[in-house]
Amino acid sequence: MESHQKQPRKKAKTSNSIAPIRRSSRVAARQGWRIPPEILLLIMNELRDSKASLQKAALVCRAWRGPAQSYLFSQMCIRRFQDCRRILKIIQKSPHIALHVNRLVVAEYIYLSLPVFGSTDDRPTKRMSYLRSKDAMEIASVLGSSVRELGVSVCPLDENNVEFLKHMRRVQTLRIRQCGKVRLDILAGVIQCMRDITALHLFGGIIQPDLEDYEADRLKALTDTTTSSAVSSTIDIPPLRLTRLTLDNLEYRFDLLKFLLDPRHFDLGSLEDLDLAWMEDQVDITTLDYTSLDRLIGRVGTNLKSLTLGFSGGRHPPRDRYMEHYTMSPTTSPLRCLVTLESFSIISQEINRLDPSPYLALLASVSPSSINRVKLTTHIDVEDFHELSQFYFALPEKDPAQHWKAVDSLLGDEDRFPVLQNFTITVVLEFQSELTKLILNDIEGCGNSECSDCEEAIEENNELKEMMNRHAKDSVDRTSTRIRECLRRL
Repeated sequence: MESHQKQPRKKAKTSNSIAPIRRSSRVAARQGWRIPPEILLLIMNELRDSKASLQKAALVCRAWRGPAQSYLFSQMCIRRFQDCRRILKIIQKSPHIALHVNRLVVAEYIYLSLPVFGSTDDRPTKRMSYLRSKDAMEIASVLGSSVRELGVSVCPLDENNVEFLKHMRRVQTLRIRQCGKVRLDILAGVIQCMRDITALHLFGGIIQPDLEDYEADRLKALTDTTTSSAVSSTIDIPPLRLTRLTLDNLEYRFDLLKFLLDPRHFDLGSLEDLDLAWMEDQVDITTLDYTSLDRLIGRVGTNLKSLTLGFSGGRHPPRDRYMEHYTMSPTTSPLRCLVTLESFSIISQEINRLDPSPYLALLASVSPSSINRVKLTTHIDVEDFHELSQFYFALPEKDPAQHWKAVDSLLGDEDRFPVLQNFTITVVLEFQSELTKLILNDIEGCGNSECSDCEEAIEENNELKEMMNRHAKDSVDRTSTRIRECLRRL
């Protein structure tokens, strides 16, 4: 008799059981050893336009978290006090996130405006700026050393909210919108605090200068040979060295142009990119002064590499006297001094026109010997594209100067453009809904939740937006086939 019995065999594992994962494999996956850092950065770069995807990527593993957060928090936007609280809470919980914030956009409109919905005389017209709050100032002190690109759209920009911006001392690229009415001392105070700045973009907004103010400022600029007393000048501080400059609808600000042209404040000897767009409303001004713009162009003539000119207009635009000034005599035009120009871009905002004559006039007025890239951009309503494209592109021309083939002949002349390598025409199709966004977006109330006027205005605004969206969709459906047919024939 056997002293022991055979032990029963252990049951084999079923197919549903999961084999244990080796510890080394788990560690490798957790630490990201299987994916090089360069590949991780490429992955995050592809996901940078989707916050949801970046948030999911940050939860994959520790190795993915850093690259994902660097893109996820690279840009922040502050529009209201609630944004300040949310951002401050994030930074307090994870202080390292502040190091990832490379671009900051600040927006605020203190004055309320509902011009299409009746009178607002009985409503409060001004609120306290949220940029003066304790949370906002704490954010400014934390992000001041990390932000390299700052976008500002604050109206009005004054001493009540400018201190927030002055904390951003490491900014290299500054964009300020709606600054046509901002005092020079406010603008100069912000700019001079940012000693690392190399790119300055100033946008005046849609403002029609007052005739009396324009004449007074013009005469003052002619008689006053000193720098404006509103701008402090320190001898020990070197001038700011700009490589990029944008002036959009600001040529009537003679004090600002004098500030930019003052060598004690700015060194324009390294400026390589200049974007200029002059104002549309010129009818009411008797005498336009081109001196400041001409001085600016002359100052950068021997070092400028890229020039972008923009001009505006409507269905029946008035005479553009700035265009006439720079194109009336091609051989003596102020643009002729740009002898190092390599890239020339012209942007037309004249809706419902495909007329190439402004482009021809400007191309004939620049020094073409070093230009290797030309880009022309025009805007047109999508409903009129088919008809106008037939006239300017497809049909036999009646007037060669009014046809786009004249542009092709001009740029194809190797004697005039000997080094031209790239020529681009961009036609931007716009919908009528896009033309009304300025009066329908960002409708704000007076702050009273029981205000029936505000409630009605916001409700009507939402209905109009919905109607415009339907109109845009219908326009696309109606015109897409015609556009395809037209482009096929072209």
